[in-house]
Amino acid sequence: MKLFLIFLGLATAGLLGYKMEPALRHKVTGIAATNLTARAARPIEAARSALDPATLTPEQLPAKVTLKADVQVTDAASEVTLMIPAGNRVKLDRIEGTNAVVSPGTGSYSGMLPVAKTDLMEQLAAAPPPAPSPTSTAVTPVPAPAPESTPVATQPAPAMAPTPEPVPAPAPEPIPAPTATPAPEPTAPAAPVLAPTPAPAAPPTTPAATTEVAPVPTAAPVAAAGDPNAVVKIMQDSVRARQINEFALTQVLTWKAEADETVNGEVFQAGSLTYKAETIFGVKTIQAKALIKDGKVQRWIWPKSGLEIK
Repeated sequence: MKLFLIFLGLATAGLLGYKMEPALRHKVTGIAATNLTARAARPIEAARSALDPATLTPEQLPAKVTLKADVQVTDAASEVTLMIPAGNRVKLDRIEGTNAVVSPGTGSYSGMLPVAKTDLMEQLAAAPPPAPSPTSTAVTPVPAPAPESTPVATQPAPAMAPTPEPVPAPAPEPIPAPTATPAPEPTAPAAPVLAPTPAPAAPPTTPAATTEVAPVPTAAPVAAAGDPNAVVKIMQDSVRARQINEFALTQVLTWKAEADETVNGEVFQAGSLTYKAETIFGVKTIQAKALIKDGKVQRWIWPKSGLEIK
């Protein structure tokens, strides 16, 4: 029973002390109870007034803050606007003066509201930001001066005899190309002159009448078989008469009579010549063949292909 009364007395004293302590404190110490709450809040207010968020680096600022008011954020690309209500935690991008630039953390949305409408100052007062890390300045070491080397007397290098310049060998004189001498044109034998047929004697009864004798036409020269000069003469006359335009008489180098040839059932006397002509590969010696019949060249052909030369 006594133990119960002791516990009851202690509980009553504690309760009276809890209830009467503010009044007794003011009577004993002269400090009002309300001043204690103000004193406890003074460090936080002092910390708030001493900190300027605009002077803090991004490393000293908290990553997120809690909104105390609604904030409007806009997407710069699509110009879509969203409203984030108070009480949400948003990402703190940066501080611009007395305003905080925040974003929902996704996309390119961003908005601005006063710092006082966030819990930034409470976070900084509860956890003061660390001092910024000092920027280390790299000191470039000054290289030690190189020891002065004592000059060593050196003997001058022996003078080298100048190398005589090689004398260029004289260029060989160009060998003149041999000039082809055209073969002399063979002289064809003169055609026999036919004597005119003597006119018949006039009848005795009409001595005054005279009879005119018609001249006999001269036959074209026909190259006799095995006569090379006649073949050459006929070829020369054909070239001189411009029967062929492929070459001229001055281009011909050699003339030659060939054996008779049978072409398409016809027998022709044949002759060949060589002439020089300017081609894309330079001056070349080319051969041509003439088919002769009835004392004249019927056509000129290429010896290998047999095609006619125009």
